[in-house]
Amino acid sequence: MNTRLIVRVCCLAIVASFASLSSAQQAQSFAVSDLGKTSTPSKAKIAVLMPSIDSPLTVFANSIVNGIRAENSQLSQSYEIILLPRKTGQTALSHLQDAALMGALVAIGPISRDDVNEVSKLPFLPLPVVSLNLPQDGVSSPELMMNYSLSQEEEVKQITAIAVKALSNSNYASTPTVAIFESIAPLEHRIADAFAKELQAANIPFTRQQLTKELMEQPKFYNLEDSSIPKPRLETLPDRTEDPYGYQRVKLRNEKLLAQYRAKIEFEEAPYQAAFLAMDARTAALVKPRLPRTTRVWGTSLINPGNTEQSFTASLAYDLQNAGFVDSPLIVRYNDADFRASFGVNPPASLLERRLFAIGVDAYRLARIWMNWQSDIQMSGTTGNLSFKQSQTANVERIAQPALISNGTIESLDAEQLAQPLQRP
Repeated sequence: MNTRLIVRVCCLAIVASFASLSSAQQAQSFAVSDLGKTSTPSKAKIAVLMPSIDSPLTVFANSIVNGIRAENSQLSQSYEIILLPRKTGQTALSHLQDAALMGALVAIGPISRDDVNEVSKLPFLPLPVVSLNLPQDGVSSPELMMNYSLSQEEEVKQITAIAVKALSNSNYASTPTVAIFESIAPLEHRIADAFAKELQAANIPFTRQQLTKELMEQPKFYNLEDSSIPKPRLETLPDRTEDPYGYQRVKLRNEKLLAQYRAKIEFEEAPYQAAFLAMDARTAALVKPRLPRTTRVWGTSLINPGNTEQSFTASLAYDLQNAGFVDSPLIVRYNDADFRASFGVNPPASLLERRLFAIGVDAYRLARIWMNWQSDIQMSGTTGNLSFKQSQTANVERIAQPALISNGTIESLDAEQLAQPLQRP
């Protein structure tokens, strides 16, 4: 008997053994049914690809899971949510295979950009995936992969487009110029780079300024002495001893002239017509009062001070008067009572936790659609209006909610309203 024939006989034996085992399992299953023992049908499963247990991202992932579970509990036929922490040294493919072997119909995650890059480079995926970050530029994703994220760069694109429209609506005599102010931190530097890229594409001249210690010690970020408005001619003060009454009258008239002069300078056309703030709300609240009064201020969701009913955030909101930004609708229109009514749970304590909760809600909604192979998706979500066209890109496009900080509150506007000129006080 030659070697090929021996191999063929062994293969047939193995197949036969699997067939007999399958028959035995079927027989056992029917036997249980015949005995009248009915088992509860198991729920369909959704896996959440968690970071490793010791990862600092686990805290953020738990807030996302809270949103997933809250949205899942609102369904009459809910899914079983399986949390799968990544094991030490485990590959992305092995992590996904664990989800598939446990019977999950779709996986939500991973979260970190490095992990998303690793999954994107796989030649195939064992199940549909909704990742919670975007891969690096130039990295294409496999067919079963959908990428959803609250990317700061995507928010930059949206708010810059609104700001450019606002500049065109203001009808400046010359080409407008803008300034980008950035904190000295990696995320803020990345946001500032994104602002610069968008402004270059729009042919808008700009300058960049890091918030150094020396700059933050200045009361203003512009020089009042450089104004083209002529200074007022002040009266000579009489002798204070010989004519105290006349001295006081002339002094008051001079002070009035100087006050009027300063007011004209404040509302003169600013050295830059718009300022883009790549920083958080606390830092932005220190920067905004140092800018010219007529300069429009723009930022991403980072400059959102949060719930203005709290005293600390209320003070930030007043310092950020007339600042425009984009953020998740759930955050911009936030209300405790509405939150409890919508999700049946107590609201998260912090702004970050609410934002992560919203990511979980929308990731869950996308996953339920994506598991059914729907290639075109349009959805109004808690993080914005979401759209997905698999034929064009693996990334979900998110249009966030435009907002304006006005008189200590956050107003929800549409893009056209936010681009309109502001009324001077």
